[in-house]
Amino acid sequence: MSANPEKFNDLYSSPYLVDYYDLVAPNSDSIDDASFYWRVYQELRSPLLKPTREPFVIMDVGTGTGRVIQGLSNSAAVIGDDFFNTKVLGVDNAQHMLDKAAQNLDSLFKEHVSWILGSALDLASVMAQSGYDKVDLLIFSIGSISHLSEKGQPEKFLEQVSRVLRPGTGRAYVSIYDESLLRKSEEIAFHQPEGITEIKSQTFPNIMYREFNHRGDIQDKVKDVKFELQVVEQTELGDQVLETNNISMRMRQWEEDELVSMSSDAGLNFVEKARGKHETFYVFSTSA
Repeated sequence: MSANPEKFNDLYSSPYLVDYYDLVAPNSDSIDDASFYWRVYQELRSPLLKPTREPFVIMDVGTGTGRVIQGLSNSAAVIGDDFFNTKVLGVDNAQHMLDKAAQNLDSLFKEHVSWILGSALDLASVMAQSGYDKVDLLIFSIGSISHLSEKGQPEKFLEQVSRVLRPGTGRAYVSIYDESLLRKSEEIAFHQPEGITEIKSQTFPNIMYREFNHRGDIQDKVKDVKFELQVVEQTELGDQVLETNNISMRMRQWEEDELVSMSSDAGLNFVEKARGKHETFYVFSTSA
C-alpha cells in the first residue's frame, strides 16, 4: 500500500509510523528529564500528603509513547514509592501513540495512569474527560511546545494551562529544546542527513524502515522538514515495500525567553527557569 505522493503524513498516523518514532525519538538513554520531573513531583507532593486531600494530579501533555510516565514509574519503583493518592493523565492527540504508550507501561502503577485522547489546545476538555478539577503538575516535555507551530497556538496552549493548573500550589513545566532556539548567525539553522538511513523494527518481525530524500528550510520561525519513509518487509524473495510515507514535520523556533513574555497575557506567573542537558525548563504558576 502506497501513500499518495502529494499527501504528507506525520509520524503518528499508523502503528508502523509510531514504531519508527519510538526508535528514533529521544529516549531515556539520551534525555535526562525523567529524573528531573521525578524530583519535582516529590517536592510538590510532599507537603500535600494527606489522606483526606483529593488526588495529586500529574498531566503529561503530548505524552507520545509514554516516555516520561514510564520514567516516573521506574523512579518510584526504585525507592518503593506507591504513588500514594496520585493520578497521572497521559494526553496525546494521536490514538496510535496512546496505544503504544499503554503497551510500554509495564509496571505496578498502571492503575494510576489514564490515557486520554485530547489536544494541548483544549486542556479544559481533557480535564472534563479525566473527572478531576485541577492539575498539580503539568509537564510539556522535550520541547514539544514547538509542535504548536501555527500562529497563536502557543498562546492558546498557555491560556489552557492557566485554566487547568491548580491556583497557588500547581506548577507547569514547559520545555524549550536547545535545537529549537533561533540562531540568527546561520542562514539555515539545521542540516539534513544525506543518503539513506535504514532502521530495523524491534516490534514487527522482518520489518525495516528506510528514510531518505530529506529537505527543509526555516521561514517565519518555523522549521519545515520533509522526508520519505518506506516500510519494508524483508522476505526470502527480497525486500517488499509495504508503505511509502511522505513525512512533514513543522517545528516552531524560539527566541531566548520568548515563552516568558507570552505567559503573563495568558494569566500565568513565571516562577523560574532551570537548565537541563539539552533544554530549558520554564516554570509557571497561576493565582487565578
